[in-house]
Amino acid sequence: MNKALQRLENHLRRWPRAVLLFSGGLDSSLLLAAAARALGQGLTAVTFTGPHIVPGELAAAYRLGRRLRVRHLVRALDPLALPDFRQNTRRRCYACKRAVIEAGWKIASVQGAEVLWDGTNLDDLADFRPGLAAARELGVGSPLLEAGLGKAAIRELSRALGLPWQRPAQSCLATRFPYGAGLSAEALARMGQAEAWLRRRGFSHVRLRVSGAGARLELGPEEWQTFLAQGLRGPFGALVACLEFGPLSLDLSADHGRVAPPPPA
Repeated sequence: MNKALQRLENHLRRWPRAVLLFSGGLDSSLLLAAAARALGQGLTAVTFTGPHIVPGELAAAYRLGRRLRVRHLVRALDPLALPDFRQNTRRRCYACKRAVIEAGWKIASVQGAEVLWDGTNLDDLADFRPGLAAARELGVGSPLLEAGLGKAAIRELSRALGLPWQRPAQSCLATRFPYGAGLSAEALARMGQAEAWLRRRGFSHVRLRVSGAGARLELGPEEWQTFLAQGLRGPFGALVACLEFGPLSLDLSADHGRVAPPPPA
């Protein structure tokens, strides 16, 4: 692990100044820590926030930025201003990522940075991630990918550095809705409220997906026993119905770790 971290930091040191698109998730958090060690004051992290962000993600990013003493900028970006996002087309993620990157490059120009980084890693290539095309088109660097690091190695390095290595992967709230179902700030807020109800009760991998006339809950495989033992299906189902997502169903599939495309409309 020490050699892997050294290789990553040596790669990062090729640039005196860089801007990192920092979501606060597992991947960009490791990159933030490594880049802070490699570049020091030459690093600027920027977190874009908006109605699509899972509640709590901005706070986690802010805490880590302060802990590592990194220059951390927070900027508002409303993807609902983008037709493909608002209409929830199959180009939704591409359009959003492109807007984020364009805003990131503007910040990089102000900061005198020649490179813009994101947290893409080796395992992302096997997932459905339309935003990767925007990153390639707009010249974003992906140091974790270039270093050949996948999720397992990223978790090990994060653990060695004292980072929150057990954090589950996150995706924006728009992924909870099927393609073609129009998005609004109000609908995204209701979805965030529902998922936050479970996170406040200790559940970590939470996805509530709109499915047909109802909503389907996904949890980590190890969390279902707790959910059922505590009798949460009734209260949570009532909340979901109150938030106008219809009847609740449970998806007890074994693996919800990967980022999948939304279900068809």
